[in-house]
Amino acid sequence: MSAFILDKLLEIQEKNAYPLHMPGHKRNTDFMPYDFRTMDITETGDVDNLHDPKEIIAMSQKAMAELLGAEESFYLVNGGSSGTIAALLGCCNPGDTVLVASNCHKSVYHALVLSGVNPVYISPQMTEESLCGGISIRDMFRAFDDYDIKAMIITSPTYEGFTCDVKTIADIVHKHNSILIADECHGAHFVFSDKFPHSALHDGADVVVNSWHKTLPCLNQAAVLSINTTRVNKNRIKEAVSMMNTTSPSYPILASIDYARHILTTDKNLFTKYIETLTEARHELDHCKVLKLVNDSIKGQSDIFDLDISKFTIMVRTDMTGRELADLLLDKYNIQIEMAGPHHIIAMTSVADDPRGIKKFVKAIRDIDKKVERKYIEKLPLTMSPVQKPVMIPRDVYYAEKEEIDLDHSIGRIPSGIIMPYPPGIPLVAVGEKITSEHIEKIRILQQLNVNIIGVNNNKVYVVKNN
Repeated sequence: MSAFILDKLLEIQEKNAYPLHMPGHKRNTDFMPYDFRTMDITETGDVDNLHDPKEIIAMSQKAMAELLGAEESFYLVNGGSSGTIAALLGCCNPGDTVLVASNCHKSVYHALVLSGVNPVYISPQMTEESLCGGISIRDMFRAFDDYDIKAMIITSPTYEGFTCDVKTIADIVHKHNSILIADECHGAHFVFSDKFPHSALHDGADVVVNSWHKTLPCLNQAAVLSINTTRVNKNRIKEAVSMMNTTSPSYPILASIDYARHILTTDKNLFTKYIETLTEARHELDHCKVLKLVNDSIKGQSDIFDLDISKFTIMVRTDMTGRELADLLLDKYNIQIEMAGPHHIIAMTSVADDPRGIKKFVKAIRDIDKKVERKYIEKLPLTMSPVQKPVMIPRDVYYAEKEEIDLDHSIGRIPSGIIMPYPPGIPLVAVGEKITSEHIEKIRILQQLNVNIIGVNNNKVYVVKNN
């Protein structure tokens, strides 16, 4: 009998590929110098209670709020997913209408089920190379004109590091007496340097969720929910956070958040050196012709407001797929990246990265770039209706009886969940929408490109019965 999970982790550990992926501690002992096994304890009287903090946790959360510019911050040990669910539960009532960016994380769709709200989906703009851009202000005005919206939830930055015009979005939301919730899980580091985009709290979002484990030196599942508004009931959000946090919180995770906050605010040179490394690396990657770094030139296109320079999003403009490039980086150069799509890859960095590891990645990309020929990349069929109200609310979809049918016979039916190509993770059919012939045509094209379609298995889909 094998210890299946442990054996695989030991195998990965032995290979020791350079980690250009989450979590942000990068296994760097300079940023994580303690053996957290010795700190894996329970809620004794000396360590405070995450669900009713009065002492060390309360003091740490207060210091976090001061750092982020929030009125109040709450630690999350179940990841940013628990924060986005808590935000929606804390801000809305069943039956409220919520404007939801359709490229949101699946935890938001879970929140729609749990909260019983009525979503209206607003689709982000798409770039020429099929990446997910920002939210159109014009589409927002249309949505607010047509619906009585209680709250809006956006994803900024995206996986690729693109931000929306959060300040303008917040202004519009607030003029309509609504609440802006920002899934800023990939932007926890923004507050530490003006070389990064503004934080959503800085630009007026009411409730913001940051996954510290993604881009900062923390253990997996470390996240923070922050409030900076009088538009919400703070006690209700606090209760929702408690509901979504385990009653057996991990003190190693809590300690990693607190320690990261401490060292990153104590040593200002850490981010100065990190920015210098990123700037040099991006300059070098800009010389590539085929493996093309997404750079500042994308700002202003597809409603993209700003770009996170810590993400290396590279378009693969050749016969090689993103997955094949990722495999080559791992097999030949011993570099593990974060994500590979049909036509692009994402390498994630953090302040805990070894500059030599980033330079190794740059050298590998430039080496491969010289050996491949450029090819036109066809746009993936990922366009969606700008503003769309589903025919069935997600809660009703979840509780409805389901049946499995052939994809070809599914026109007019409501799928049991999201139908989404992953990567890149942008829904073709959001929860509660009907499948159309156009959807099926897009799915077929993506399948020919060997893109995995979540919600479609062996050309069959689960749909709501008798809809």
